[in-house]
Amino acid sequence: MDPGTALALIVGYIAAAIGVFLLYSPVLFLVVGLLLAAGLLQLIAWPFLVLIRKLRRKAEPPQDGSWLLH
Repeated sequence: MDPGTALALIVGYIAAAIGVFLLYSPVLFLVVGLLLAAGLLQLIAWPFLVLIRKLRRKAEPPQDGSWLLH
């Protein structure tokens, strides 16, 4: 195999890899964008979730033992 043929094969493989990347790049950008949007929504919703958990927490019963006297 002469150097020209080897170079043509290497260039062909690189061109095929670039073509496949360009073919699937919209899907890759969509997945990355959805992951970033989901993370941003979680960061925005986090304070509200903490507030809801604090509001729904049940009041703890007194621990002084006075219920034994009733």
